[in-house]
Amino acid sequence: MRYGYATVGLPTLDPEEAIATAAEAGYAGLEWKVGEAPHAMGSSAETFLVGNRTTLSFDPADGRRVARLSAAAGLSVIGLNPYVRTGDLATLDKVLAVAEASGAPQIRLQGSRFEPGGPGYHELSAGFLGFLTEAADHADRIGVRLVVEIHQHTMFPSASLAQQLVSHFDPSRVGVIYDVGNMVFEGYEDHRIGTALLGPYLHHVHLKNAVFRPVDGEAAVRVHRPQWSPLDDGVVDVPGVLRHLDEIGYDGWVSLEDLSTERDPAETLRHNARVLSACGAPGWSVPVAG
Repeated sequence: MRYGYATVGLPTLDPEEAIATAAEAGYAGLEWKVGEAPHAMGSSAETFLVGNRTTLSFDPADGRRVARLSAAAGLSVIGLNPYVRTGDLATLDKVLAVAEASGAPQIRLQGSRFEPGGPGYHELSAGFLGFLTEAADHADRIGVRLVVEIHQHTMFPSASLAQQLVSHFDPSRVGVIYDVGNMVFEGYEDHRIGTALLGPYLHHVHLKNAVFRPVDGEAAVRVHRPQWSPLDDGVVDVPGVLRHLDEIGYDGWVSLEDLSTERDPAETLRHNARVLSACGAPGWSVPVAG
């Protein structure tokens, strides 16, 4: 396994600072946020989505620039994380141009979401399958893989639902981002089940954590909802997840996508490097002092 960092978790750093900070801490690559998220306002990650300084534009020059800076620092461009709406092939083509310029091997997509008064599950899922079929053809033209992220509040919040989708495709063209933090919010299945179901479609892993806390206010029932938390303090058994991935022979990227706010984003990145060292993360061999 190789470990990288998703720049959505580095909203206060510019690209040069993100690259330097990640390289110094021992990460091997960065996964770049591209464009703005339409659901940013009101999202549980709003502070990371709005005004994020590491966000790339749709200009291929941005892709060439981060590729050059990353190579100079010994980092890989792991992939691009845009927010392409279902059916928006024009925006996808813009992201593909940035991917080609940066040498990014993959582009993240998220499934459709419910909207008030909108279509139901079956219609939304079928619509996304049609879009993904066209999108994969576009990506094939430049040899880029598409990866669908397991994500709460989308049509594919679990490994089993994601597998139903991607099973229509060759795994060399389309795969899945296995996001263990998102599955705290929705869609958790035993990791032995989820990774076995995905098999060759398990292309990428997002690592972050969350914890359940009570919702403020008076109510007849005290409801608890998940909130993002530090990597070493939450529902996700981080050492256990990494051991399992190692045991099944996973040799891809693990991107840390920490959306907690207890620390400054740059210090969170460094803290997470220390956590990886402390838990003996397979493939993480950089000693981090402090």
